[in-house]
Amino acid sequence: QLREDYTSETFVTGDNCSFAYNAALAISRNPGKAYNPVLFYGGVGLGKTHLTQAVGNALFQAGVGKIIYVPAENFANDFINSLQAKKAQEFKNKYRNADALLLDDVHFLQKKMATQEELFYAFNALSQAFKQMVFTCDRPISELK
Repeated sequence: QLREDYTSETFVTGDNCSFAYNAALAISRNPGKAYNPVLFYGGVGLGKTHLTQAVGNALFQAGVGKIIYVPAENFANDFINSLQAKKAQEFKNKYRNADALLLDDVHFLQKKMATQEELFYAFNALSQAFKQMVFTCDRPISELK
């Protein structure tokens, strides 16, 4: 699900995103340790998805195993579908055993308590295993409910 053209080389940096860009480079070089987890936030169209996918592409090139890039809406849909199909364990295995989880537009999960709870468990599993997590949001985390 990663776009091949979203790389750190094609990302246009500016004064307002140089810290995020450098954090993405550090993550790419040392996944699971530098800036883990990380949240990129900013307005629509400022490059959060590009930067997140650039991390994913760099990790893929470095041979990192199971990289999951998923918009939060798809994460929620995967969760709902797994419950309906009685395949919750497959869902849990998929997300809790990733080597890198890149979750785009996390603000979509507001008011989706069961999905948030499942993300919490995946977050804990990945954190304890020192697996890389990257999240994006179009608002500061302090504004999320």
